[in-house]
Amino acid sequence: MDKYEITELLQTRLDMCESNSFSMLGHEDERMWEKPLVGFASGNDPLFQFFKEDIGEFYMTPQEVFRTKYADADAENLTVISLAFSHTSITKKEQALQADEQCLRWMLSRNTWKTFSGELYAHINNALSEQGIRFVIPDLMPEMKPALSEKYGRAFAWSQRHTAFVCGLGTFGLSKGLITRQGVAMRFASIAADIKIEPDKREYEGYRDWCLFGKDGSCGACIKRCPSGAITKERHDKEKCRAYLDKMNEKNIKNP
Repeated sequence: MDKYEITELLQTRLDMCESNSFSMLGHEDERMWEKPLVGFASGNDPLFQFFKEDIGEFYMTPQEVFRTKYADADAENLTVISLAFSHTSITKKEQALQADEQCLRWMLSRNTWKTFSGELYAHINNALSEQGIRFVIPDLMPEMKPALSEKYGRAFAWSQRHTAFVCGLGTFGLSKGLITRQGVAMRFASIAADIKIEPDKREYEGYRDWCLFGKDGSCGACIKRCPSGAITKERHDKEKCRAYLDKMNEKNIKNP
């Protein structure tokens, strides 16, 4: 299969996901997530090894990910595929009106992401298996559990945003979110496949090239926008951010 066929296959599987709907709000025909941007990178891209060295030894390269399932993985022949899903324009417009909390559509999209991604991965699993393609889905691996990075604190053995960066889908902002061609209101998924596909050319060099603050010190809107105060010019406080999200989740559980 070529890049176009793989992209079509992955994007069409979104239409099969019954969970990609705001049916709980009575809007059965309104989707939660738009069709994804799709990016490709070589399993041998040196950035993956850099991440391992920078984040921690526990971080896994595509070859290490693939070898959890197949002993004969060769990084040269692996392709990493990243999918970037944007919130819908309706969700983003409603969220933009909020000052301190998540709007209902945003909250539902976020809290049902695992259900949606699980259904999507099941459809992708069937589609790739039918094509005879060997693959591994990092999100479903038991190794994907929290670990402690000496440099960055809480981390995982595979980062969806870092993978999307390698695949040419965007660069990081002050919030450590990935700024894509469709903005930063995104969620990501990825696959490592034993298939040779030409990598996408990255339209950037630095990891913050698409961030205006990172580029020339302008903007910084996310600093004012962040309700937890976790974003500053110097850093993104992951623990402060997590505490805020935990507080919101607890509130939403008590007052659904």
